Amino acid sequence: MTAVILIVLLVVMLAVGVPIAFSIGLLAVAGLTLAGISTPSIAAQRMFSGMNAYALLALPLFILGGNILVAGGVIQRLIAFADVMVGRIRGGLAQVNVLANLMMAGVSGSATADSAAIGAVMIPAMKERGYTADFAAALTISGAIMAPILPPSLIMVIYAIPTKLSIGAMFFAGILPAVLIALLLMGYVAFARRKDALIVPAQTGFRVYVKATITALPVLAAPLLIVGGVRGGMFTATEAAGILCGYAILLCAVAYRTVGLTKLIEVFRESAMTTATIMIIVATSNLFAWYLAMENVPNAARDLFQSLTDNPFVFLLLVNVFLLIVGAFVDTVPAILIFVPILQPTAVQFGIDPIHFAIVVIVNLMIGLNTPPVGTNLFVISSVAGRPMMAISRALLPFYGIKIVALLLITYVPALSLWLPRLAGLHN
Repeated sequence: MTAVILIVLLVVMLAVGVPIAFSIGLLAVAGLTLAGISTPSIAAQRMFSGMNAYALLALPLFILGGNILVAGGVIQRLIAFADVMVGRIRGGLAQVNVLANLMMAGVSGSATADSAAIGAVMIPAMKERGYTADFAAALTISGAIMAPILPPSLIMVIYAIPTKLSIGAMFFAGILPAVLIALLLMGYVAFARRKDALIVPAQTGFRVYVKATITALPVLAAPLLIVGGVRGGMFTATEAAGILCGYAILLCAVAYRTVGLTKLIEVFRESAMTTATIMIIVATSNLFAWYLAMENVPNAARDLFQSLTDNPFVFLLLVNVFLLIVGAFVDTVPAILIFVPILQPTAVQFGIDPIHFAIVVIVNLMIGLNTPPVGTNLFVISSVAGRPMMAISRALLPFYGIKIVALLLITYVPALSLWLPRLAGLHN
């Protein structure tokens, strides 16, 4: 009962704006104290053990590699490539937005970073073509949720901490779901903008396409390098993060020369700050998850779900509803570290593949990033677009429908998540 009260208090504290790490840490210590456990030494040990994980070595490296590529101006190259590919059809610039998000997702691994980077370029351009700022903002953050689903995904690295799942298998599992989301968004855009005027390109021909492809190819090679290297057994997902950093530095500092020493130092500083913030959350979340395990909350959750249903399809529906609500109030990292240790064992008891379940959880929480009142992407895009959050939220309504359709397909068609990992030999 105490654990349930603390979870409710956690949601309330997050809703009123108490910093995530402090909320989780204070409630974990309170719970341990009420349980009669000597907290100072235990808390320090559990927090350190939460950060002392080999998989977490990939986190600062993926963050750094993605930040270097963003700072190097690769987004402009990807948008130019997308514009050549789909920009001259009806609703073309909106299609460019989706395609640029898909390509950028394979570079940054962060939905928030993609929302800011792509929004800063695409929203002004779309306004010039007659799109409303609210539609452009809503489309941008709807496409940005693909970033943590495609490799390299920072969220998948964090998900691997409590579950001990293969990061490489999760990387491959996210590819088809991300492509599905992109196709559904592009289909909706084609329908919604079907009355737009055709854009006559200033230049056409084979040379234009070749030039755009050659310009974007080195950037597009980054995710292919990671996926191909992991699939070929040349390096692990953690080692791939280091290779991405080296490749990003060579590409932006040496080949493109868009990142000088001053900017590189600034990128290192920002990456260190981002990593430190996440690691504090990881540490306190591990302490809170350990307390919940001591209070037998995972087994209680399993018993609760099994008392409600013995059907795995109904269980998945209940989990989807629960996570969509959680995602609207709790940020992605603490949501994973707190609730996944409770839900994942229950999912396995229902016969659900853990890799498939991981993708279902991540897609749910990515939808939460765009959902008020605490949706991080909404705050970011509101600042970039200069529009109120509620106005953007209204423009998001049809996009929520698209994302829910994608979520249901990903939930109830496990092959979307499991076919590629099995084909690559990374999952049974």
